[in-house]
This record gives sequence, structure tokens and C-alpha cells, in this order.
Amino acid sequence: MVVASNAIRYGDFSPPDLQLVASASAVAETAQPVLHDLNHKRPQSAMVELEETLEEAQKRAMASYREWPRMDFHGFMELAQVPEHSHKQGPGVKRYMSRQPAWMAGNELPWEELFQNLKGPRPRHSGLGVFGGCVYAQAPLAAARAIEEEEKRQTAATGIVKLVPGIHSIQGIFTIPGRGDRPFVFDVTDIVSARSFFGRQVNVRQPRQPSSNPTGPFPDSDAELPLSDICFSCITTLKRPADGVDDVQLPISAQKRYAGILSQRAPDEWETAPQSDIDIITSLFRDFKGHGAFPLLDMHKVDMSDYNDDKEVPDRRQLMLYRPMKPIPKDDVNGHIVCHAFEADRNGLIMLGNHMGYGFNMGMAASLSYSFYVHTNPEEAVMDDEGWWIQEINWPRVSANRCMMESKIWSPEGKHVASTYQDGILVPAREPMEVKESKL
Repeated sequence: MVVASNAIRYGDFSPPDLQLVASASAVAETAQPVLHDLNHKRPQSAMVELEETLEEAQKRAMASYREWPRMDFHGFMELAQVPEHSHKQGPGVKRYMSRQPAWMAGNELPWEELFQNLKGPRPRHSGLGVFGGCVYAQAPLAAARAIEEEEKRQTAATGIVKLVPGIHSIQGIFTIPGRGDRPFVFDVTDIVSARSFFGRQVNVRQPRQPSSNPTGPFPDSDAELPLSDICFSCITTLKRPADGVDDVQLPISAQKRYAGILSQRAPDEWETAPQSDIDIITSLFRDFKGHGAFPLLDMHKVDMSDYNDDKEVPDRRQLMLYRPMKPIPKDDVNGHIVCHAFEADRNGLIMLGNHMGYGFNMGMAASLSYSFYVHTNPEEAVMDDEGWWIQEINWPRVSANRCMMESKIWSPEGKHVASTYQDGILVPAREPMEVKESKL
């Protein structure tokens, strides 16, 4: 009897500390496949062996496919305001708490089914860090909600209705991984409140212990638990709408520049954005399509392989198409803006890892700092549930284990609405991962 086995050599670290884990991005670009030696032993090659062919394992995993419930803006982005008398951050500090667990990339892929017939220790596919876009979107939303509350009080006192300030910029840094079994707690501090311009600092922590309801919604009592160190911090600026003298942008929009590619199929016929867009994972789950439990938005990845084929990495481009999975109230301009920021943080650095040739031997890919700028009045960032927005991504610089990602956000009408700049760590593993079959 011939028994086919499939040995997957991930390579870099050895048992007993063999783990396929997420990179330790602070609040994280998650589900990067790296092997971590928790005791920092001398790295060696590691072998993970299946008692069947990889194809058989993949078919069984695919057979387990199911639809996952997805949360819309109202559910996922809900923030509870914590009464000032219940915390000790001083006068003027406004505290908010998230209600739902943050999303973790790759968490809905059928890892258990894939590794059902594994010989030896079972790799772990994700670490502690959740998708960093969750806290990156919720922190500025907390700042906006604090200002919106102040505006309502002033209107009630004076009877004067002013135009709602919209988020103008978000400048954030990630410090330690965020956990999915407890809420984020946001402390909003006033930096400046002028007639038309506002600035707030938001420091984010999490309770030291899991929530009493770790699958959410998190109860109010979680905000009273002792908090750990800051996991994310940002400065958010807001400005009131204004009539500008000029309006200048690139003469050719992304829609026109890439019309030959975009016209090949309808937006929702492009591949659904992979849950974790790194070559080793997309290869293991090559037939596993769908959003998983990814909240808020429908996202699709345009195939840019022909366009990028003869170009150096800094000249390559990636287009992502997106829109809300369910309508977001049009008068909640700041809710719309943070959804753009949420989208723009997804998969960017690990896609660069693929372009750099690290897709099967990723050592670490982690966001360090991330800036988001809105160039228009806030109402021009409002999305309906019909038009598709474009994120145009490029990676102009990689050096000294750091990398740079830029992207432009284009409205369905071809207006350049926002830009993002992200700095992070990008490091290959010491030894390349190998996938090979052997027959016994």
C-alpha cells in the first residue's frame, strides 16, 4: 500500500516551539505566517508533516466552508461612553469603550480541518494581535464623538447650529498587540478647539483580563477593570467644511488610468480580498473565497499581475475596490471617514512581502505608524451602497528592515478624497519555507 504524505517545511524555527503565528504588529497586521521560537533558541529548519497529500487536506478543508455572520457599522463600531465619575483620568478627559471583539485576519479559515491529519505538533496560525484597522478606526471615531457631543451642547445652549466638523487627519502609532477577548478603552484629551479646527489625542488601553463576555457585546463593567499599557495612540484633527479657492488633483483618476483593467469584469466579480493576503496562506486555502466575518465593508482585489509583471516593486500598483456592506447614515460623516481608514489598513504590508519574494518565508510584517489625510470636505467622503471606491496602493521604499506604503482613496466619481502613509517592519525569515511531497 502506498501512503502519500505531504511535508511542509516552513523553516526558521524548530520544535518544541514550532508555531505558525501572527507577527507581533502592535494591534497587528495579523495572520502573517511566521515561526516563533519563544525561547530564542538557535533557529533550525522545522518540518510539519501531514499523513495525506496536501490536496486531500485542502479538499477536506474546503468541504467545511460556511458563511460567517458579518457585522455592519452600527454593530461593530458601537462605542459606549463611560461616565466621567467612574474613571480617574482627570477633568475634561472623555472615555469610551468598544462593544464588540476586534476582527482577526485569517481566523475564519478552516485551520483545524486542514491540519486534522498532522503528524507532530500542530502549528498555531495566529498570535494575540487583532487587525490593527479596528482600533485605528475606532480611536478617531471616539475623538469625533467627543467633539460632536460638545457641539450639541453648544447648540442647545445658544441655538446656533454650525456645520459638523469632519475628521481631517489621523496620525497613529501602534505599540503592543491588541487582544480580541476584551474591549478597547479610549481616553480622549483636548489639544485644541478653535472656531473651525479641532485636535484631540486618543490613548487606547485594554483591560488586563478578558471580558466576562469575551465574544461580545462587552458589558459596561469591563471599563472598570484595571487597564494595561497603551496599545495605540493617535492625534486626530477635525475641521469644519469650507469653500476653497482652488481644487487641484492629478489630471487622470485611477478609474481612467486603469480603465483597461477595471473594464474586464464587474467590481464584485474580482476576487474577494483574501482574509490574509500572504502567499503561503492563499496557497494553502486557494479555493477558499469569501469575506469570512470581515465587518463593515465588501472588499475586492483587482488582479494587477499583468500590469506589474515587468515593473520594479516601487512602480507596481494594487487596486482594492470597496463599499459598505450595509448603508451607513449619510449624516454621520465621521463614521464614513473612519471606514475609509479601516479599509486602507488591510493587508497592505503583507502584500508588499509577496512582491519582495517573502510570501513563503515571511519573518515579520508589522505596522508601526499610520497616517491618514482627508483632502476634501467631509461630505465628499460619504459612501452610498452602490458606488465602488478605489484604494490605489504602492510601495515606494524598502530599507533597513522598514518599508513604506502609500495609497490614494478615489471616490466612484474619480475624486481623490484621501491619502494614507504607513511605515512598518518587513523582514524575511532566515530560511525559506518549502512545500514538497514524498511517498512512503
